[in-house]
Amino acid sequence: MSQLSAEQAKEELLSLMHAWTAAVGAKDHTWFERHADEGWRYTDYTGAQRGIREYLKLIQQVNRYTEEFRHFDVRLVAGTVALITGIYFARVDFQDTGRLEKLLAFSAVWEHRDGVWKALLHHTSEPK
Repeated sequence: MSQLSAEQAKEELLSLMHAWTAAVGAKDHTWFERHADEGWRYTDYTGAQRGIREYLKLIQQVNRYTEEFRHFDVRLVAGTVALITGIYFARVDFQDTGRLEKLLAFSAVWEHRDGVWKALLHHTSEPK
């Protein structure tokens, strides 16, 4: 991989985060096969932990999903690993439980390998 600048990584990863949101709404599992590592872990603001298989089951219950990023920062580590932090406002319409709207702080780890960014970890919490 040629060396990415922090700004290039930020641009690419912000685009991928928007694409992630669209893939949830479209229930596009192939997007996740391409961009989520098999060992990807997600801890949501309630403390619930999921791997990619559990997450894909969860998105089957989503009718609509939007995220509005309020802050998005990327720090490159060793040139191929990105630490992402930020805040976004999420709106999710679930089939059975209705709408959830939350302002969430998040951190994520992505790795650029073989020309593709792969999500490794995502964590959300409610900002204080």
